[in-house]
Amino acid sequence: MKSLYPAFGHPEGIQAAPWYQIRGNDIYPAFGHPEGIQAAPWYQIRGNDVYPAFGHPKGIQAAPWYQIKGNDVYPAFGHPKGIQAAPWFTIN
Repeated sequence: MKSLYPAFGHPEGIQAAPWYQIRGNDIYPAFGHPEGIQAAPWYQIRGNDVYPAFGHPKGIQAAPWYQIKGNDVYPAFGHPKGIQAAPWFTIN
């Protein structure tokens, strides 16, 4: 199972505990997330784009919030804080 860890570009800084876990094409909050583990997926991966899913507090969204480039995850044009040049998460 792969996990997403906050990277150097994340507003909260680099973190040692994973915030999310990837299961198939779904992304769930993990034990390191500030709101704790969640049973419903917060995001869904479609290609290299990551969209908020039905479990996300803000609900399903039509525009991707993140884009996966290699092992890094960057905020995309649909993210509330806009596109970012530094990765917010690293996949390990």
